[in-house]
Amino acid sequence: MVRRRLLIPTLIAALAALLLTGCLVEEAQPELVDPTEFVAYVHSSGVFTLALPPDWIVNDTSDANAINVQFSPPGSPEPLITIYTINLESLQAANPQIGDAASGGLNMDALTQTYITNFYVSNTFVLKDLASDVQPDGSTRLRFLTDSVTGTMQHNDFIQIAGPYFVAMQIRIPLDLAQNRTLGRIVNTLSVNPQAGWTSAVVQPEESEGSSDAIAFTSLNTWVDRSGGFTVAGQVRNNSPGALEFIRINARLVDAQNRVLFEQDDFVSSDLIKPNEYAPFSIVFSDGLPPGTVRFDLSASARYANSATSTFYGADNFALTSGASFDENGLLLIGGQVRNDGNQSASLVKVIVTIFDEEGRVAGTDTTLVDQQRLAPGEATDYSVAFAELGGSANTFLVTVQGIVE
Repeated sequence: MVRRRLLIPTLIAALAALLLTGCLVEEAQPELVDPTEFVAYVHSSGVFTLALPPDWIVNDTSDANAINVQFSPPGSPEPLITIYTINLESLQAANPQIGDAASGGLNMDALTQTYITNFYVSNTFVLKDLASDVQPDGSTRLRFLTDSVTGTMQHNDFIQIAGPYFVAMQIRIPLDLAQNRTLGRIVNTLSVNPQAGWTSAVVQPEESEGSSDAIAFTSLNTWVDRSGGFTVAGQVRNNSPGALEFIRINARLVDAQNRVLFEQDDFVSSDLIKPNEYAPFSIVFSDGLPPGTVRFDLSASARYANSATSTFYGADNFALTSGASFDENGLLLIGGQVRNDGNQSASLVKVIVTIFDEEGRVAGTDTTLVDQQRLAPGEATDYSVAFAELGGSANTFLVTVQGIVE
């Protein structure tokens, strides 16, 4: 990528983070009844009850906006069950795309996507293999996996509308068979009281935080290469109203105490990204994961491009052909031809190739200069990119081309 000196840059920082409510606003203790093997946990709001073993740990982080209660067996580093509840009115106010349940216009597909986006689109793990099915009680079960630096976790979440409430039961499936059997017994005991009278704060659309970052991360993937290096790959999307340049990605490996163990950064290959456009990136920690790593964090910075001084010569000035094949050694080859269809001569013409797996995640990306790096209007040249290793099975690919004007 052509790197140019920054002259009084306007930096735009974007930090992809998972927002968790963590403010305890009520001190009422849960009621424990039933002296048998399981006890009934009754939330102080009266909205739900759940039967569970008496030695399980309860962590209530509910606030004025939502009920959020986590349940963990002794010694478990993560909760296996989380009950999340919010007034449907509040959810609809902040997410009008889901429709209106009162008028019978609730869009369950939009509701499911909103739920997944709010809870599982993150830069600390990768969601894959999502499937859903409607249960006999009217709830929807969501089955999926999340991949993180600590491994793969299987999830079974159940979402439902119960009177005025949207209720989600988030379940992590443990590897321990005894815990798994116990979990199966607990799940079927959830009871929601639509007449509880609890209400959450109504957030108007203009007050909602939403995704206002100038740079968003998507198509994230992670893998360990043959040499033991840990790779974080994905795409950035320009959510700002103007073109961005000098887009720099910073990746940090973090331990359980939120201490940064190692960090690395790099520029994306694309010299400029217009609004709503994407560009791939890949950051490799060649020494692998430091001991104690539990997650990775991503952030990005950039500056608005000055169209008056920009020398960027974008893809709309080129004609491009592309094809994929495998050579005798099994290497994936992406190649084709580039022609300058613009009215100016282009220099340092390069192609950026992105490989996607079946889940739409970035499985590899590379950038190369074309064979003839200076192209006058009407001139054409070839290019070829070889991938010796990928972070998954290649399903589709994308080739973009750009250069600079003289």
